[in-house]
Amino acid sequence: MPHMSLKEDRLDAWFDGSAVCLIAIGAHDDPLDLTEHEVETFIAKLQVCLQEMRAKPADDKGLDFST
Repeated sequence: MPHMSLKEDRLDAWFDGSAVCLIAIGAHDDPLDLTEHEVETFIAKLQVCLQEMRAKPADDKGLDFST
């Protein structure tokens, strides 16, 4: 598969029903440089994903986070 450059940065997180997924890719394959506000916004998004994960019954996750 040929290497394809992205046209924009991608920073996202979501809960897919069994895990929190995260993508962080710079437009030119470089590390993302985030401002303080961007970091705080992304942390808030991760917190929402974590809340969704914790709200799902443990039997559905296949994981035990009780310890």
